[in-house]
Amino acid sequence: MNGDLNMDVVRSALLAGEIDDAYKVVFNAVRRLDLYRRSTGDRRYDVYFNFLTLLQDVLEGKKGWKSISDYIRDNPDISKYVDSNFLSSFPYYLFYSVDRYNVRFPYFDGKRCDDR
Repeated sequence: MNGDLNMDVVRSALLAGEIDDAYKVVFNAVRRLDLYRRSTGDRRYDVYFNFLTLLQDVLEGKKGWKSISDYIRDNPDISKYVDSNFLSSFPYYLFYSVDRYNVRFPYFDGKRCDDR
């Protein structure tokens, strides 16, 4: 599981305001991990799976962006799968996309705030 690659794609999509693209990457990663977990019974990726599931809930609007920060702080093992420097700033990327593009997950009309 290449968590760094997934998170780089999600980060760049969030910075560009492409919430749907970020959601697709997260959705596909969750689906692949779930299939792996069910077929092998291996639970070593549970921390990463739970992180992606939480991120999916944030992008669907079920949870707030601060829950990502809390999860990262409470689960230091996530740094085995995603770079710790990236993890420390990732909640702010979520906040930036909410603030800059006036995103209210999951509703997004493709326009930046104050654009006419």
